[in-house]
Amino acid sequence: MEKARLQPLKGFRDFLPEQAKKREFVINTLKEVFSSYGFEPLETPALEYSSVLLKKYGKEAEKLIYQFKDRGDRDIGLRYDFTVPLARFMATNPNLSLPFKRYQIGPIWRAEKPQAGRFREIWQADIDTVGVKIVFADAEIINCALEVMKDLGFRNYSMKINDRQIFQDYGLSLKAITELDKKEKEGTEPFLKELMTEGKTEKETQGIYQKIIKTKKTKALEDLFSFLDEKRVSFDPTLARGLDYYNSIIFELRVSQYGNLSVGGGGRYDNLIGQFAERDIPATGFSFGIDRLIEAMEQQGLFKKIKTTSSQILVTVFSPEYLEKSIELSKILRQNKMRVEVYLKEDKLDKQIKYADKKGIKYVIILGPDEEKSGTVTVKNMEKGSQETIPQEKLEDYFNN
Repeated sequence: MEKARLQPLKGFRDFLPEQAKKREFVINTLKEVFSSYGFEPLETPALEYSSVLLKKYGKEAEKLIYQFKDRGDRDIGLRYDFTVPLARFMATNPNLSLPFKRYQIGPIWRAEKPQAGRFREIWQADIDTVGVKIVFADAEIINCALEVMKDLGFRNYSMKINDRQIFQDYGLSLKAITELDKKEKEGTEPFLKELMTEGKTEKETQGIYQKIIKTKKTKALEDLFSFLDEKRVSFDPTLARGLDYYNSIIFELRVSQYGNLSVGGGGRYDNLIGQFAERDIPATGFSFGIDRLIEAMEQQGLFKKIKTTSSQILVTVFSPEYLEKSIELSKILRQNKMRVEVYLKEDKLDKQIKYADKKGIKYVIILGPDEEKSGTVTVKNMEKGSQETIPQEKLEDYFNN
């Protein structure tokens, strides 16, 4: 029998409690800000029919979709993002009140080549507004994303914004826009080469690129910027965003102290839902890359104040005969909404205290013969290095205060 491979697949990861707590903190912050703007949670399946996913993103992106046949010989795939499943959902729920504002948080899957900072299972957080075409909807999406950054503790971040109408005015193909999206990594050569492949001369290609650089804001962008804090946003006429479904305003969020890399992006996709429904329904949205957010926060030391343990209190077990008393004490504390852990091994007291210190648990409660005799407990504050003797009947008040 072949020996089991115990390591995760390439591009997939296990998350230790400390890492999971960081993810939990980021997700909770995202949910809080999203909800404050009126976005409601939505969940869609991890699997979709291949026909739903294909011919929506562009050829290069479609190569990264995980596709296979299920046991019913149906062609299916793992979701590549949340936007196309949302479009499918809107088409199958035509009676929803519009505008429909939703958020979705969870994993997506892309068959990327694994490398530093690039994985095959990726966590994303999306917000979308469906059913309105006014630019205030785009402004609200952008402002919500910027507020997330502020609440996570970032200081140096900004949103680049463009309008794909500019590219349409210059007659750029979707393939040329995809090549322009590679500009920061590969320079302008792929874009200029694509224009020449499409029949332009070298002089014409250079001329088109120079015109793009010098382009002024469209009317839609002028209206949009009137709703935004110009300290946090900038117009970039070369911003392209690589996915085919974007048709108008697009935006990308950068963190300057994170190599000026993108931690999220989005835009308007007014024609995507119409590929599933009987009519076009305008929509705009934004997607955060949670993995990149966490990496950027780690680099800037923004997790220092976050507790990486769930437990607030460790109730020690002085000896086996005190186990029931320790359990009873923990029940009383939990009834008062305290997060309490009872030590589970038969170890000496100093080892139990070291365990609490290693896990970052703030309080340690000791209930031994002396405490039992006097009707008290000893409470050690691990952060301050102090301890107090508290009457058992006043223990709840001690923690509530």
